[in-house]
Amino acid sequence: MSDEDSSIITEYVSVDCNEPLSKVASMFKEKTREILVFEDKDVFLGYLTKRHVTHQSKVLPETKVSTLIKLVPTVKKDSPPDVIARAILSEKIFSVPVVDDGKIIGVIRDIDLLRDSENVFGSKKVKEAMTQNPIVVTSDVSVAKFIAICRTNNISRTPVVNESNELVGIMSPHDTTDLILSSSPGQTKGDRKEKQIDLLSTTVGKLMTQEVVTCTENEFLVETLVKLDKADHKALIVVDEDNHPIGIITTTDLLEAVSMPPETEGYYFRVLGDVDDADMESVIEMGVEVVKKYADIIGTSGQLYIHAKAIPKRKFRGDILYQVRVRISTNKGKTYVSRSDGYGVFGALAVALDRIEREIVSERELEIQSQQTGSERYILEEIEEL
Repeated sequence: MSDEDSSIITEYVSVDCNEPLSKVASMFKEKTREILVFEDKDVFLGYLTKRHVTHQSKVLPETKVSTLIKLVPTVKKDSPPDVIARAILSEKIFSVPVVDDGKIIGVIRDIDLLRDSENVFGSKKVKEAMTQNPIVVTSDVSVAKFIAICRTNNISRTPVVNESNELVGIMSPHDTTDLILSSSPGQTKGDRKEKQIDLLSTTVGKLMTQEVVTCTENEFLVETLVKLDKADHKALIVVDEDNHPIGIITTTDLLEAVSMPPETEGYYFRVLGDVDDADMESVIEMGVEVVKKYADIIGTSGQLYIHAKAIPKRKFRGDILYQVRVRISTNKGKTYVSRSDGYGVFGALAVALDRIEREIVSERELEIQSQQTGSERYILEEIEEL
């Protein structure tokens, strides 16, 4: 990033590491997703994120901020866009701290980086980058079931639909943060237990955001950047003419395109999350095998992202449960996304890649079928003329 580009560096919200979580509840209400945590005002320790707080099984208002600090990377003022994008993606954060002369001078938000890098998207349309057939929920689903759906499918938001599959809202686990952090004077442990039960039985309809920012599949990606800036959930729901959700596009999807180093030929591979260094090469090889196998169908260059999340508390015969998300974007305008879970990173990844292979093969078969139908029709027309 040049000095001219440094204008995308913005101010940040901060808190002392010894403050209780009850103090930051109001900060999160003001659409702040990440708060920089300092010790003695100038020693940067990390982030307190809305996502991290929401994912905790037990959070009390008097819990100190220091117990929930998330370590995050930093970038320099002159770091190039691809480096900044990778820093944001690596920890699933929405902004990254900027360091100059050893001190934090601001943050770069994901949306500001995207708008500053809009040339990367060219004339691509939403349908070339969106995740198709998103998982949806209805407004009568309980928060407990909703959170289970998100964890099982490794997703952070879902469209909410009515009985006619029409979009009526959007919901994220982050929407429960205010209730988790809220407390009343003189509250006892029994009260908290009762409140937790109430939270889990609350329906999605009571917490969802009803004003959903949407787009169509034929809009240009550069046109979605302004909309994404307005979207509280960092995502746009792609709808058809009947207001049925047919896809979803997020800032993460677009950041993956920006994170690709300049002048990269072939496929750019990136593995994020909980993968041991010893397993990294084998994980990448599994992805390489798929894109090589189907290069003539999907394209000879593009990006392949593998996100792996370990769930240490869940094991089977010594293997940890992994949630894996694979996303392939190609130079032919193809996008394939698959999610899976399994015990051991290789088992989970194998299932995710197999699902993508099935999608590619199915797509190819439909294409061949369509071509054959066209040929048969041409032959019949020739016969009729004779």
